[in-house]
Amino acid sequence: MSSYDLMNNRLTTHAIRRRYYAITFLVWFATALPLSLSVLLAQARGIGLAEVGLALGVYSLTIVALEVPTGGLADAVGRKRVALLAFALAALYNLAFLFAFSFSTLLLAMVLYGISRALSSGALDAWFVDALQTADPQVDLQPALAGAETVSLAALGLGTLLGGALPRLFAALPPDGTAIVTPLAVPFLAALALKLLLVAAVALLIREERPTRSASWRAGFRAVPALVRDAAQLSRANPRLLLLMSASLVAGLAVISLEALWQPHFAALPGVVGDSPPTLLLGVLMAGSFGAGMGGNLLAGWLSRRLGGRHALVGALSRLLQGAAILALAAAGALVPAAGFFWLAYLMGGVGLSPHATLLNAEIPAERRSAMLSVQSLAAYLGSFIGGAGLGAVAEHASIPAAWLIAGALTVVSLLPYLLLDARRHRAEGERGTERL
Repeated sequence: MSSYDLMNNRLTTHAIRRRYYAITFLVWFATALPLSLSVLLAQARGIGLAEVGLALGVYSLTIVALEVPTGGLADAVGRKRVALLAFALAALYNLAFLFAFSFSTLLLAMVLYGISRALSSGALDAWFVDALQTADPQVDLQPALAGAETVSLAALGLGTLLGGALPRLFAALPPDGTAIVTPLAVPFLAALALKLLLVAAVALLIREERPTRSASWRAGFRAVPALVRDAAQLSRANPRLLLLMSASLVAGLAVISLEALWQPHFAALPGVVGDSPPTLLLGVLMAGSFGAGMGGNLLAGWLSRRLGGRHALVGALSRLLQGAAILALAAAGALVPAAGFFWLAYLMGGVGLSPHATLLNAEIPAERRSAMLSVQSLAAYLGSFIGGAGLGAVAEHASIPAAWLIAGALTVVSLLPYLLLDARRHRAEGERGTERL
């Protein structure tokens, strides 16, 4: 390839990255605004912690049921069209949550959110990877994927900080639990406006040149069963994908154990003073966790280079240390050490993201990328359902630290699939070296 072609490809990939990163930032900034306060708003409206855990489980179960079919739909009718539908439903979720004064309304909101996440999962990610590889077949995906994770975590951190501050700026509104628009509800209103803006941004910024199987939604839905069967067969036939799926399942369980339980746990810790609930503190804690995740993404690139591109070994190290952090969090009884271990868990989670995604994309054919990425997401959301329903019940009837002890132990065990993948790679490299001799 000539130097002119290399420069042209580089400019093209940079343009692709800018557009994708802009959309990614908007997606996760809007998601983050109410993130650190959603459980507290539900509790203020009379919904119990076990019901919140069950609603999160139903959200995950909705994604499990729709994940692979919606990935196949994106492959059939186009990733952009499916993403537009997904973000429109995400706006409806925020609207429904504003009116969630009962468990049934909360369930409706979480089902809408689950459908939205199932539709969006893998759609624009597949567009991004395919667009990069079309522009430059030799592109190194790990830095590009790590950059996307860094952007999303930066958006999550900034969003949670602003979301935690908004209730204080609107403290004159009616008390929470007595009206629709209250201090804790303001971040949901802001997120609703941003998600409507997101729909317009996707329509304007994303250009999909990849040919689709069908121009109509009806024909696209008819094509889904065959695409799902192909994705399932590819997953079963590839032992490396099965190992990555098992790791994704435990990752989903670990993440939901933190997301569902950290707010009431930190709000009740000794030494937490001020507002009730301490919204600004919770926003700072969550923003710090996403900042830690950004640091983890940067550390992942450095570790991968130092370890000679052994992405599976980086994944194993991240799981070991993340599990240890969750176990330590369960034992911490004061704000400062608990915050440190909470952030460490997210730091190590960030370390494992881009190596896992790099290993995964290396096993996936381009024409099945959305469906196959959805298969992996399905495993993660199945873990989220198990964690949301099971660990939520443990937290309700025993304690939150007891739930975290289970999650931490399982996270440590989940390093085994990565060690097996790393051993397979070394064995394959050894066989290739013997053949050359």
